[in-house]
Amino acid sequence: MKITSMLLQPDQDKVGFVKRTLLKTIISFIGGFFLWSVIHGSAAAATYTVTNTNDTGNGSLRWAMIQANTNPGADIINFNLPGAGVQTIYPLSQLPVLTDTAGVFIDGLSQPGASAGSNPPSSCTLMVEINGAHAGPAHGFWIFSSNNTIQGLVIDSFEQHGVRIQGTPSGAYGNVITLNFVGMDPSGTVIRRNGWNQSRYWGGIYIEVAADTVGFAFDNIIDMNLVSGNYAEGVGISSCPPGDVYNNQVFNNYIGTDYTGTQDCGNVHDGVYIGEGAHDNIIDGNLISGNDFEGVCVIGYPPLGWNSYANIITHNTIGLDINLTALPNTMDGVSIGQYGNIYQGGYASGNVIDSNTIACNGQNGVSVWEHQNTNANCDHNQITMNSIYNNGGLGIDLNDDGVTVNDNGDPDTGSNEEVNFPVINNARYFTTPSQTVIDGTIDIDTDPTQATIEVFKALADPSGYGEGQIYLGSTTADAVGNWSITVTGLNVGDDVTATTTDLNFNTSEFCQNIAVVLGIDEENSAAPPYVQTLIKSSPNPFSVKTVIRYSIPRTGRVKFSIYDISGKRVKVLKDEVCAPSDYSVCWDGADEHGEELPPGIYFCRLKTAESSITEKLIKTE
Repeated sequence: MKITSMLLQPDQDKVGFVKRTLLKTIISFIGGFFLWSVIHGSAAAATYTVTNTNDTGNGSLRWAMIQANTNPGADIINFNLPGAGVQTIYPLSQLPVLTDTAGVFIDGLSQPGASAGSNPPSSCTLMVEINGAHAGPAHGFWIFSSNNTIQGLVIDSFEQHGVRIQGTPSGAYGNVITLNFVGMDPSGTVIRRNGWNQSRYWGGIYIEVAADTVGFAFDNIIDMNLVSGNYAEGVGISSCPPGDVYNNQVFNNYIGTDYTGTQDCGNVHDGVYIGEGAHDNIIDGNLISGNDFEGVCVIGYPPLGWNSYANIITHNTIGLDINLTALPNTMDGVSIGQYGNIYQGGYASGNVIDSNTIACNGQNGVSVWEHQNTNANCDHNQITMNSIYNNGGLGIDLNDDGVTVNDNGDPDTGSNEEVNFPVINNARYFTTPSQTVIDGTIDIDTDPTQATIEVFKALADPSGYGEGQIYLGSTTADAVGNWSITVTGLNVGDDVTATTTDLNFNTSEFCQNIAVVLGIDEENSAAPPYVQTLIKSSPNPFSVKTVIRYSIPRTGRVKFSIYDISGKRVKVLKDEVCAPSDYSVCWDGADEHGEELPPGIYFCRLKTAESSITEKLIKTE
């Protein structure tokens, strides 16, 4: 079963995310044997050296793996193969399954001439190839234990997975797959697929539990590999209750490209697949492009209600090459609840898509699809602070059916509860100071004050809704859904769009684009009869109070208000008809209710029927 933990509530634990990200950072700077020794402790290790390319016998890789399995300690397998250039080992059957829980460190970088270089995987020089063309129905490396490291090898041409980490009753954990080429030749430019026996969805590197068995696979790391050209997935993480797969990390890999990160060598299905109830896995900092299905797919298994939840997809580049030139995944950049054009499974809730660049993919940037079994199996998916642009479909598509229009009161269900997107009323650019004030409304069926509105500079989508290319900032709404935000980085004529994320972490589609226009004060500043002179406040900065002086050249209604840095009005100082004269107002740093406001930057705005002028104030205490 392709669609191969238990249905729990989504976990939005950012503390756990920070801890795992710190682990990634540490691991990325630790190399070779030191990495392995940190993970496995200081127990004495036997060292076995591969000295020939034979399939069996002393000095062969098979012999060394058998020795490591039978020795109870934590072992090392080094390579010292004679001859110039890349040395290729052709196993004639499945290599020994790794079963010693103390683990083994198989170090392809020990071969003379091999090197990780300064920027792996693009800088890797690998000198040992494990080629499965003659191995029959076999995986390249089959790990059935913990604490193993496979490093610096070319692993290609196997009928089944290049590397398979399989959950066991006692747990397969602490395995590290790093600095390998999986599915490519030693040059990193020519496809040599793993998984070419298509009786099942075999592929590159998989962490999984066999169906109908009790097994656990967790805290494994896939880091700085080239994983391309495989059939089906590049990286697969799949659970299958009563087993469980969770807390695995996929960092800093090239998935679907050549070793330079510029050429299409896509995996035949997804770049990264997370399914069948796998949860709390992190996909971070990878280049995921050129794959023939989605860049990343997260999907559950509806017949048994297995929900794939709390997976974090962050800081990846999806659909571009390493130079940010288009290198699309054929379908969606990130798909939640759908697997290619094969399976609409839903059952993927509480996942986080955060701070990725998702561009130029063939269909949607991000799609979210819910299975019809229930109205709550693909909700609470938070899509936040991403750069999404130039995708063939929408930037974000709930239900994969084009723009999901808002409805009054937002009563509907569906993927991410089909939460209404914001409506932008105005986007006005002011030159003094240089900033844009964007305001609008939200109409949702949860507390609007607990929602987050994220605003983006849009690279226009043909639909007119999105896509949000540059994240500008976020704000919240008041009790009736009104919101405002002041941002920088925009010019007149730019388009802006926005999303809503409600208190349950459901994120909407992008809203209809609005063009930035010149603020009213700038449009009229060249007409002297209508100009008010706003004299800088004194003192400024201030701690207790400040006095602002201004002139009115024509009789009319004058409104003088204070705004905080988000663009929210906090106090009206004057709202009355004034004759032409010089005036002053005093502000004591309090809001409409007399409550003292915190130190920070505020703006006083003088507005009449003809024009508006804004001045920055700094409150120090």
